[in-house]
Amino acid sequence: MSVKDDLKAIKEELNTEEQFLEGMIRAERFYKRYKKPIWIITAIVIILFVGYSVKTYIDENNLKIANTAYLKLMQNPNDKQALKTLKNKNIKLYDAYEFQIASKTNNKQLLKEVTKQSNDKILKDLAQYQLASIDKSQKEIETYINNSKIGLLRNMALLEDAFLLLKNKKVDQAKIKLSLIEIDSPLDNIAKNLEHFSK
Repeated sequence: MSVKDDLKAIKEELNTEEQFLEGMIRAERFYKRYKKPIWIITAIVIILFVGYSVKTYIDENNLKIANTAYLKLMQNPNDKQALKTLKNKNIKLYDAYEFQIASKTNNKQLLKEVTKQSNDKILKDLAQYQLASIDKSQKEIETYINNSKIGLLRNMALLEDAFLLLKNKKVDQAKIKLSLIEIDSPLDNIAKNLEHFSK
């Protein structure tokens, strides 16, 4: 009985080794057949990994340099070298800085540059509103209301437009503008109070 069991165990072990050797032979044949594509795919994966790592390193380095330039500009707005560095290393941060300076000083030219050059839709919209509201020109504000793609400050522009209409004694037109302010807007209560006050 034990010899029979031993023979059975040896037979199973030989079958396992035979299957292992078959697998190795198949793998070797597969490798020989597809040797070039395997090496090409491996090389591509390695190149992509190295490229991604280098790009990440460069992006992080540019971000550090841009942040340093931005901090320098906060301390000294006349630092031309820091401004140039910021523009070259991080254009979005540069546009935000330009908008910040233009808003503080009500610099129309700088605001126009931001609206033309910036790829940031939100920043562009803010600059367009700021441009419209600088002169308190009803025409400019209405242009913003009608042409803004995002309309981030549309309710604010409607309120400002209504206020200008009320100043010019155009009560009915002002009420129409106030009615366009969204109900869930934080400006809705102000609009209702202004409408009530204009009666």
